[in-house]
Amino acid sequence: MYATLKKDFEKELKHVLSFWTEKAIDPKANQFYGEMDHYGTPYPEANKGIIMYSRILWTFSAACSFYQTDKYKKYADMAKSYIETYFLDKKYGGVYWETDCDGNVLVNKKQVYAEAFTIYAYAEYALAFNDQSALKAAMDIFDKLESVCYDKKNGGYFEAFSNSWERLADVRLSVKDMNEPKGMNTNLHVLEAFTTLYEASKDKRVADALRKEIEVYLNKIVNEKNQVTLFFSEDWKPKTTEISYGHDIESTWLVWEAAEMLGDAKLLDQIRPKILAMVDKFIAEGFDTKTNSTWYEYFPKTGNRDTDRHWWVQIEAVEGLANAYDMTGKEEYRTLALKQWNYIKQYLIDNVHGEWYWRIDEDGFPVDSEPKMGQWKCPYHNGRGLMHMIKEMDKWGAK
Repeated sequence: MYATLKKDFEKELKHVLSFWTEKAIDPKANQFYGEMDHYGTPYPEANKGIIMYSRILWTFSAACSFYQTDKYKKYADMAKSYIETYFLDKKYGGVYWETDCDGNVLVNKKQVYAEAFTIYAYAEYALAFNDQSALKAAMDIFDKLESVCYDKKNGGYFEAFSNSWERLADVRLSVKDMNEPKGMNTNLHVLEAFTTLYEASKDKRVADALRKEIEVYLNKIVNEKNQVTLFFSEDWKPKTTEISYGHDIESTWLVWEAAEMLGDAKLLDQIRPKILAMVDKFIAEGFDTKTNSTWYEYFPKTGNRDTDRHWWVQIEAVEGLANAYDMTGKEEYRTLALKQWNYIKQYLIDNVHGEWYWRIDEDGFPVDSEPKMGQWKCPYHNGRGLMHMIKEMDKWGAK
């Protein structure tokens, strides 16, 4: 059974990576397109975002490590070259948010979320190719986050800064976000980045920062209902009641992975009940047992639920549930993980135009107004999830 499932995951990983190497690159510019629509039509004139580029860099670096080959290095280098030529701020440090298609900077603010993903990507590149210059680039941004962006009084990291690292009035990550000084999403991905940076560097400063971020995340961001709060005041007062099921389940395995990276058995024992309580809460409220898929969001004030199935939420559910099985050996978690995967196979994979749909509605129909690739749609979530699940199949008996 698990050998067959492993082949499924392997086939889909190749499908995803092939899309990004064969269809996502503009041959005239020898760079990734900024955007491609639902049907696979590329837009060479589209703006380019650091989130997409850093995630591409991470994905192809990770793929080289995963396959133990340099086959994908040229694609990692393609993304890395663009970042270093156009996104990297040579004067003030860190990376800009957005450029036009020719590399001219359009948005020069320093979004901590983006700085974290750049650390994550550079650290993964350093691990894949034993590249000390990439590790130094990651550590340089880490140092900036620690000296400027870390809240020494209340813990955690602020959302955004100006080009020259001054506090901003508008710190929103996107138009749908609240304009609050601290957010779950930024702090989650700082934690994620520091996990890989510590793996690459073994630097005690990174370990200390990662440990503090785990504590902040579980004590401030995860609420008494075992769900994450999305936005906060500077002193961690909640500013919203909205529930994001994808972030709930993604948080469980990322926090657990971070604690494992520190190698602290006492810390793992301490956080285990909280992590599993979060998983159980997710299953009880965020997982639709009729379709074996995950809803997007819930709004307690109105009682409304966003029932669309977004690609990243579905694969994060697979990873989170599989990780819960690894933590406990409880078959329920593994069963739900594989049921969720079957849903992805049936509904989310685009076997005509390649890659995965951004989202589908409750009845399984793709929403064709969403791009196939763009500043927020790239191979990081599904690529990472598929690599993880191939390894899981070996642990579960595929070998």
